Amino acid sequence: MRSFNIARVIGINLIVTAILLSLSTIAQAADCTQEQQQEKKRYVTTDLNLRSCASRYCEALIVLPPGQVVFAFAERDGWARVNVRSLNVVGYVAPRYLSEECVDGDEMTRQSMPESAERALLIARSKGSYGGSCPCPYNTDRGGRRCGRRSAYSRPGGASPICYDRDITDAMIARFRSDRRS
Repeated sequence: MRSFNIARVIGINLIVTAILLSLSTIAQAADCTQEQQQEKKRYVTTDLNLRSCASRYCEALIVLPPGQVVFAFAERDGWARVNVRSLNVVGYVAPRYLSEECVDGDEMTRQSMPESAERALLIARSKGSYGGSCPCPYNTDRGGRRCGRRSAYSRPGGASPICYDRDITDAMIARFRSDRRS
């Protein structure tokens, strides 16, 4: 029987998330007058943190507004893994704040994202593309120890993930915005 490596699975999920973030799409606001019932389609009922992993201690990527359409494809341990197609983002939310019934509100698109959310997504994409367990100094390794100076960010040469807002240049923001328009 083969050994199952959970860190490898998490790394693959983060890479898939990074690929989804690199795609671009435009979405319409939720229209509650249409009978557009799809399986797994849910509506956010209140301002809701979309998190990078299934824990309240994981970083919040963005705050989804009421009425945001998401597609829940798995629920486990009080967390739902969702795809926010209008943003091309996959993350985790508390399912008690999702409804099968349409909720009036504005749906966020990549064009309407605030700069702070753009920065958070750039950092998440960069960390997700790193294959190891210590991309940034504030992360913890597989043994639960803080990475600190052992992180890829702190070591010269090799991978250099984006870990902090100060690492993001105006050119990176401009490229991110142009990618989502095309």
